[in-house]
Amino acid sequence: MTWTRRAVPAVAAAVAALAARDLLQRDHALLRNFPLLGRARYLLEAIGPELRQYIVAGNNEERPFTRDQRRWVYASAKKQNNYFGFGTDNDIEYTAGYPIIMHRTFGRAVPPSAPTAGHEVWLPCAKVVGAARGRAGAFRPDSVVNISGMSFGSLSGNAVAALNRGAALAGCLQNT
Repeated sequence: MTWTRRAVPAVAAAVAALAARDLLQRDHALLRNFPLLGRARYLLEAIGPELRQYIVAGNNEERPFTRDQRRWVYASAKKQNNYFGFGTDNDIEYTAGYPIIMHRTFGRAVPPSAPTAGHEVWLPCAKVVGAARGRAGAFRPDSVVNISGMSFGSLSGNAVAALNRGAALAGCLQNT
């Protein structure tokens, strides 16, 4: 019972010190005007993704602006890094107008097995190779996805030959 008599005033003093610090700081208007509620808001914002994932809503369900749009605005307004991780929460794999670039383990000789296998999208490279310097043999590669250069020291001759055959089947280029 004696530890509670010491703990309650210590906790109250710590909360009062935190509130006084928030009232005197100049960086956050929310903390200056509402010290304890502002701290609670920032704590809920920090654990927001977990709460939304299991309890409330997804990142794209809030209106008029999504959580990701608001996050970008907050970071920009605070002059913080507003570049966020690559990826999307949107289900675009089966949405019209969004071609998905996927690696191909097997060539076109494999019979289609997925419901959307016959709906492939031709996605040529945007750059015309050799056009910038006026080369006579300038061309646009048929595929935006190609096999990048690798060291022959790390690959066997059989591996390089297999990559060449795969590139020919997939209709892409290989740099060696």
